[in-house]
Amino acid sequence: MFVVNRWIGICFILAGVIIGSFNYVEWRVGRSAAKEMTKDEIKQYKEGDEQVQAKFPESNIIEQKPSSQVHHIQGEKVAMLVVPTVGQKFSVYWGADQKVLKKGVGMYISPFTTTPNGGGHTVLSGHRDTVFYRLDELKENEILKLEYAGSLFTYKIKKIWITDPQDRTVIVEKEAPTLTITTCYPFNYVGNAPKRYIIEADLLYKKESGKTVLKGNINWGYNGTSAS
Repeated sequence: MFVVNRWIGICFILAGVIIGSFNYVEWRVGRSAAKEMTKDEIKQYKEGDEQVQAKFPESNIIEQKPSSQVHHIQGEKVAMLVVPTVGQKFSVYWGADQKVLKKGVGMYISPFTTTPNGGGHTVLSGHRDTVFYRLDELKENEILKLEYAGSLFTYKIKKIWITDPQDRTVIVEKEAPTLTITTCYPFNYVGNAPKRYIIEADLLYKKESGKTVLKGNINWGYNGTSAS
């Protein structure tokens, strides 16, 4: 009986080691999506921001294209989120289910949201303990950048707040080009965090082929990969 109990104990220990190793590998995969930027990269991304005014004329009519009508492969890397303030950039993948979020930052697919060049509400989500562990360092009026489809979109943080997971006012359709980032809260919580941390930012300008286009002058005729 002693020998049997001993082997049972060893099996439990091995199972714990295997499960722990698997969770660690998943954590490392998610954390690897957050890249530290060099000083030269940070300087490069900040160039030109000082010359751009805080307010721009609104565009007249925006022809939005929902992300649900865009052709990307689930889990495909589609964008790069750049946060100069903390010196980090993040790979962004298509979709926001648990499988995608294990890889890094996910871009929501829905009838209410768009890609950055879709002219509407772009929503990104990521885990606080892998990619977004420094998200709470950001402040209002700071800059976020999103590379997508050969263009660089620059946003200014409008507001930051904490809400419940059931809040249905976060992922909604918006008339103006907007970037929203969501993660769980509190950041140091062990287990499934009970709240959500939300950052909302307004588009300032778009840069494509070396040319800067102010928000009010952007032609939002959709030029991405869309459904026919």
